[in-house]
Amino acid sequence: MLKLLFVDDQLNDDSSSASIAARKLEAIDEYSIIRADFSDAEQKIDDIVPDLIILDLQEETASGERSFTGTSTCEWIWENRFCPIVVYSAFPDQLSETHRSHPFIEVVKKGTKGVESLKRSITKLRPHIESIREAEKSIRKEFSVAMREVAPYAYDTFKDNPDRRNDAILRSGRRRLAALMDGLSKDGTRLASWEQYLCPPVCPDIQLGDILRKTDGKDDPASFRVVLTPSCDLVSSGGRKPKVDKVLVACCCPIEDALMRIQMKPGRKKLNDGKELEAFKERLTKHILTQGYHKMMIPFPCLEGRIPAMAADLRELEFIPLGDIGLSDKTFLRIASIDSPFRELVSWAYLQIACRPGLPDRDFNLWCDEIVALLKEEKKKDCS
Repeated sequence: MLKLLFVDDQLNDDSSSASIAARKLEAIDEYSIIRADFSDAEQKIDDIVPDLIILDLQEETASGERSFTGTSTCEWIWENRFCPIVVYSAFPDQLSETHRSHPFIEVVKKGTKGVESLKRSITKLRPHIESIREAEKSIRKEFSVAMREVAPYAYDTFKDNPDRRNDAILRSGRRRLAALMDGLSKDGTRLASWEQYLCPPVCPDIQLGDILRKTDGKDDPASFRVVLTPSCDLVSSGGRKPKVDKVLVACCCPIEDALMRIQMKPGRKKLNDGKELEAFKERLTKHILTQGYHKMMIPFPCLEGRIPAMAADLRELEFIPLGDIGLSDKTFLRIASIDSPFRELVSWAYLQIACRPGLPDRDFNLWCDEIVALLKEEKKKDCS
């Protein structure tokens, strides 16, 4: 049974569209309806943990004026207890574009056909509700394991200091939970390529591997950059001062351009036929995507609406002033971070390019002949 929280200031008026809709939904056996006014909505959400919230945006004040209190309630849900929402309002245009475009938020305008549209929206959101239930169940289980394993060490270490003990449980519990969650693919399920991204970034500081984009760049791969400066040199939170004032980045290009550069003969622009394309696909899977980088190129998968399919060229580098990078109102925007161990892959790939020792030209043909001659000698010995 789905727990539906109906937030509307007209639920006590039996003739209101909100009250009529609530009664019709309540008549459906698979729904459990809980009612709330705007004043107690946040507390109700914390107490009952609804599967879905049906939210009005307008509240009528004592003076009879309109107040769009529901928009702040929607923002609170967004920040504190996110779950699928159906905005059921006579004024749906008050909803922000960010909320309106989210796949877990449906908008239904009140009216004569509003209830049927409301039912359809709930049905549409049901698969999302089931996904959230499964995710929360999995996280709760891993959280229990993390607390069970961490608590004894914290108690033994800080027996006479409850504050430090509680702080240790919080910090070490979070780290252990993160480690447990990283290892959840116990059934062998493979990650989708875009799952390497943390979008938006979760760390307040710029990190190695961060994906940057010129403010006016939109979907052009050439407007993207990948941070190569070590994360430890970029920390500015907690009162710390960064060790650098410029950030080393690799410039990006369309993925097709990068693959042509590293796989095709000079001057060629495309693959000729189906056989050549299949052979290229095999090389792409086995030697480029599996390794994570190839020669000077690191491929990056598409994240729909945020990051195009592209590659970072580790030989085309730039310095960007640290102050020109941020989450908003900067020349370069932090679009995403890269999760571990993919972040370490960026560092390792760059080291292969930047730290490769320069060697003089040598006669490799002669060297090869020497090795082959030795192998022939060994073979003769074995035969004799």
